[in-house]
Amino acid sequence: MRSNVEFWKELQSEGYFEKHPCYRGLTDVHPAAEVELIKSFLPLSADMDVVVIGCGYGRESAHVAPLVHRLFGIDVSDVILDKAVAYLSQQSVFNFVPVRADCYKETIPDDAVDLVFSIVTMQHLTRDLVADYFSSLSKKLKVGGAMLVQFLEVFGHEPCRDAELRVYEPSVSWTLPEIAGLCQSCGLSFSVRSIVATDAALWHWLHASRID
Repeated sequence: MRSNVEFWKELQSEGYFEKHPCYRGLTDVHPAAEVELIKSFLPLSADMDVVVIGCGYGRESAHVAPLVHRLFGIDVSDVILDKAVAYLSQQSVFNFVPVRADCYKETIPDDAVDLVFSIVTMQHLTRDLVADYFSSLSKKLKVGGAMLVQFLEVFGHEPCRDAELRVYEPSVSWTLPEIAGLCQSCGLSFSVRSIVATDAALWHWLHASRID
């Protein structure tokens, strides 16, 4: 399996979020916006277990975790997960479970997950890693559980087909047929809501559900 996890570990060890112009350090850039977006697809409740793929330092988790029972945050290394635990503790969030990407399959219990959420992450991973997340986490959903995952599609020039195996920030473009193929391979029912990101790109919000 092609994986760029090791390269993301290096980026995170060098203070990726602290240096990135879109994040401006470990701060809350978009207060509660993700919670309202999730609620537009499905309700959140205090008995839910949620998985966040690419939790970073906990920016979204700080708003989602207080509304649910438990939140598993997946990211590439202890470096970024330690920052997430510290950041969320400052926000009085204590139901966050840090999970390294290399052991999430063993850590997250089977048939226990109500929601898998991911924002601004899939375009930064190799296609093999994305497919592996879908294959593995779809099996951990409860019956009726859902995945709400954001994808990027870029137009106007040759799109990035897959992440290169080097230290950089990829921007992998996903078409609607490719997203549909991911769901079909996992036996998930799905719908997609597309939102204009720029004049040359769309955000595709995939809402997929386990139906068996």
